Amino acid sequence: MDLSYLLLLQRFREATGGVLDQFFLQLSDLSYGIFIWLLACVLFWAVDKKSGAFLFLNLAVSRFVMQFLKLTFCVYRPWIRAPEIVPVETASGYSFPSGHSVTAAANYGTVLTRYGKGHKPLAALMAALLVLTMFSRNYIGVHTPQDVVVGAALGLSVVLLGARAWAWVEEKPGRDWIIPCAGAVLTALFLLYISLKSYPLDYAGDGALLVDPAKMVKDGYKDAGRFLGVTLGWFLERRFVRFSLDVPALTKVTRCGVGVLLLVLYEMVVTPAVTGAVSLSWIGFVLTFVELLLLTTLYPLCFSRLERRAQAA
Repeated sequence: MDLSYLLLLQRFREATGGVLDQFFLQLSDLSYGIFIWLLACVLFWAVDKKSGAFLFLNLAVSRFVMQFLKLTFCVYRPWIRAPEIVPVETASGYSFPSGHSVTAAANYGTVLTRYGKGHKPLAALMAALLVLTMFSRNYIGVHTPQDVVVGAALGLSVVLLGARAWAWVEEKPGRDWIIPCAGAVLTALFLLYISLKSYPLDYAGDGALLVDPAKMVKDGYKDAGRFLGVTLGWFLERRFVRFSLDVPALTKVTRCGVGVLLLVLYEMVVTPAVTGAVSLSWIGFVLTFVELLLLTTLYPLCFSRLERRAQAA
């Protein structure tokens, strides 16, 4: 049934000459790579600090659980299961659950829960973006309906459960130390699990691996680094940095402009340069850990100190 649905969408693409292909590719890309962190950065640095921190945590936790599921079930992509499926563009790794659907649900679901009440147009837009993102992964041919539904359910569940956990921490501020401690323990257990478990080794007709488990484990290391970086960074900022949003609008714009530039340089220059020079499997973990610590703690520490000095002068 799931593969028949993808074939139906494929026939539609062929009949329409792929007129919608680029639209759904671009929409899908909004929930991938650098784009998933931009909203969290802007909220955190300049608009709504609590909502930004909440979004950072939701994204990191949902991607962490997603990698656990991907590396546990090791479900192959649709075109591997049914060669007649020809995707608009290929995707690497395991199929279940859909990572784009997970991050879309975490992003749009967080905005919906924090700002949707009393703002029906915004709520409708967030819901529409989530549904369209899910559909785009089916339309492109890289995920089954099960992949996207479970992915979205995972992201939304993290948002809802995270809201309850957030409220519990806020009741007694001293509880916040539990978050980085739990992050460290879960990260260690996760890395141990994905490093020691066995993975399927199936080969194509040309002798190449259908999916290289070593590459997938490296992806797991990256999201583990993000998870640890966010949980620790959130705690350090909350306890020691404590930057304020009570600053002029121009200062907020400057924060975002410089911060986004740093994020782009890190993603586009630093990460490729380091991974190209160092082939160690854990380097991805270190890079993503530093990146999220930079976004949540180190960069706020820098701009808050510079702003205080400028104000004092």
